[in-house]
Amino acid sequence: MTQSRRLKKTLVLSALCVLGLAMASPAADPMTMVPSGSLFCVRINNLDGALGQIDMFLTGLLPFGVSMPVKAQLGQFLGSTQPQGVNMAGGFVLFGPLPGGDPDPSRIGLLVPVSSYQQFVSGNPNVGQPNAQGISQIGPEGAPMLAAVEVGGYALVSTIGNEEALTTLKASGAGSSTLASALDAAELKQSGSAPVWIYANVELAGQLFGPMLQAKIEEAKQGMQAMEAQGQGGMAKQATANIEASAAMLDTLMKEAKYLSISLSPSVDRIGASFVLAGVPGSGMAQMFQGGSSSGAGKLLGYMQDGAAVNFAASMDSPLWKKLNEASIDMMSKAGGEGAGADDIASLKKMVADTMDAFGGAMAGSLSVDMNSKPPFRVTWVADLKDPAKYSQLMDQAAQLMTTGSVGKLYEQMGMQCTFELKKNASTHAGVPIDAVTFAMKATKADAPEAQAINAIYGDGLDIQMATVNNQLVYALGPDAQTAVEKLIDQVKAGGPKAVSGEAKTALAMIPGADRSDFFMSLNVLHLMKIASAFAPMPMPQTDIPSQSSIAVAGNASGGKMTVDLAVPKQHVQEIMAIVMQMQQQQMQP
Repeated sequence: MTQSRRLKKTLVLSALCVLGLAMASPAADPMTMVPSGSLFCVRINNLDGALGQIDMFLTGLLPFGVSMPVKAQLGQFLGSTQPQGVNMAGGFVLFGPLPGGDPDPSRIGLLVPVSSYQQFVSGNPNVGQPNAQGISQIGPEGAPMLAAVEVGGYALVSTIGNEEALTTLKASGAGSSTLASALDAAELKQSGSAPVWIYANVELAGQLFGPMLQAKIEEAKQGMQAMEAQGQGGMAKQATANIEASAAMLDTLMKEAKYLSISLSPSVDRIGASFVLAGVPGSGMAQMFQGGSSSGAGKLLGYMQDGAAVNFAASMDSPLWKKLNEASIDMMSKAGGEGAGADDIASLKKMVADTMDAFGGAMAGSLSVDMNSKPPFRVTWVADLKDPAKYSQLMDQAAQLMTTGSVGKLYEQMGMQCTFELKKNASTHAGVPIDAVTFAMKATKADAPEAQAINAIYGDGLDIQMATVNNQLVYALGPDAQTAVEKLIDQVKAGGPKAVSGEAKTALAMIPGADRSDFFMSLNVLHLMKIASAFAPMPMPQTDIPSQSSIAVAGNASGGKMTVDLAVPKQHVQEIMAIVMQMQQQQMQP
């Protein structure tokens, strides 16, 4: 009986001990110790686990992983092959600049999770004892390189010379204005769950570096204008226009973007990445990144083709596309220099907006390789039409705009001449009229650097066939466009493909919810390299390595943020490495 009581007492004490440990104050969320005014922040959650995941992905790609070099470097800094007091399963956070002083991004801080700061100081030979301010120097005796202080369950480490900032953070932390309070709930959660999370404060970067970058761009622009004044027009003039377009895009990004974040999630068979670009509230970018009432791009996914270089699908109801089209027209007009005037640009924007209004629902299609034709690719796609009659009228307007209208003027300023010939009801199939378009582009100067690439793409003109059936537009481009559009007509009449198959299905499965996203793409780099080889100024080695995988991309705009998810399978990386090695071997042969 006494032994039983002792056993119960031991169990109770053990339980209380475990409960006490569980209720002990854990290390604070590191985001509460990072100032909101940080220019950048890199967070690795569970360093051991994250390094292990990266090693799994790199197995078979590289002869070594990253775990051993990273741990060896950490041990070298601390003077211990087995760092003492460091919680390798904790979160490591690198950020900058440290508060106080100049906003120099080189004034960085590193939060190292420690299980015991005393053990961290006494157990690592390169870590000195704290001084009166709690600062420990790290490095070989007589030549310390780093300084550290205990902050909220972490060792805050920086380079020698930043002791004042370390003391400030030890005394008061980051204050009330922390990165944890600056991030929205979804982004804060992502920062703590992704194996690797990277943050860039674009708004602050614009304030700090925007004027300097714009000054450099203006300097380059003046250099081009000087060349033009010396009679070296042509390329210099176009280069000036391109610089102006780039400056406008950079200016918009710096003024309207709030932050960019990247989350990395490696695994044994793929590496995932999630990119988030948030607009400044009330800005044009934030308005562009508002979600629509769309149900996603999933309705027409079955029209994506197996073995394509690019598969794509999108929801046409999202306001994102209309805003993107307007932005691209503005960029195109700047790149065209003295091209179309304000009235031409306004009419072009109206036509594009009307075209988007004519669509409604989803679209999906494919770009496939065809090395025996010019161009060396084929395109097919299907899109829901809300107003087929309106779309037909807009096609008539497009013919004029693309030749003598605003678009034609813009292309002319960029050294290209465009022809667009539309034949309504050129043929029929299964009772459905088919329109034919011949679209051609050629360089105004045959000896221009871009002339060869333009000729490789367009040749004597692209053959495009399109038709409207059951309120859906079917479109085909390529040497067999007539056959392709007839097949699409038959598919639409039969109710459309019932399922997604092949590589497209595999790519969709790599990103959860990709079938409900605003847009989805699968990219096969090997097939795209084949297409690119047709445009190269010099012959490129041809390869015969088959590919049965692709990169998946899915994007969603909502709440003023654009999120793009990327999944890269290890198999595809191995295929790319194999084709590069084969090309190198061919180049070494006489």
